[in-house]
Amino acid sequence: MNISVKEIVCEAAQVLGLSEWVNSYLNGEESAVGQRDTEILIECFNRVQNEVALDYLPLIESELLRTETGKIPYSSLIKPAIRILQVKNEKGELAAFKLYPDFLETEKGKLEVYYTYSPAEQTIEGVCEYGAEVPKRLFVYGMAAEYSLIAGELEAAGVWDKKYKDAINAVYKLPPAKKLRSRRWV
Repeated sequence: MNISVKEIVCEAAQVLGLSEWVNSYLNGEESAVGQRDTEILIECFNRVQNEVALDYLPLIESELLRTETGKIPYSSLIKPAIRILQVKNEKGELAAFKLYPDFLETEKGKLEVYYTYSPAEQTIEGVCEYGAEVPKRLFVYGMAAEYSLIAGELEAAGVWDKKYKDAINAVYKLPPAKKLRSRRWV
């Protein structure tokens, strides 16, 4: 189950002492301060989610594809691929592949492609790309560190950053989650 960005933003606002302004803005009240803080927190969320995916806990997708030529354009993948991890053929065996700037070349037929991807930028109505295996406090701490840095509160940013890194290290110890495969034709 994925967590909503709004829920994470509200929790980050609470730990930063901004919940009065952010909640009033999210409840439809006119508040320039609340709007500014909410927009900054959403930006912080997107930065943290991207950093976590690219540097610490990659998001992994797998797709079942069929190709008649052996070429799979990256644009045909559902998510924006960062790194191709492996390709398996119809028999479940690893298939050799070669990477090119715009496509992946491998054997013809039905294939399963495993890759890491970059998360989509979210709005307040969006959802976090990570499920329950990554606790929302990890994002809250990372957002608090980012927000404190933006606000020029370097000491607070350092404290939040340590909590953020500790939360990342705690997630490393968890067993990997299972992913459902997407099915598509190229």
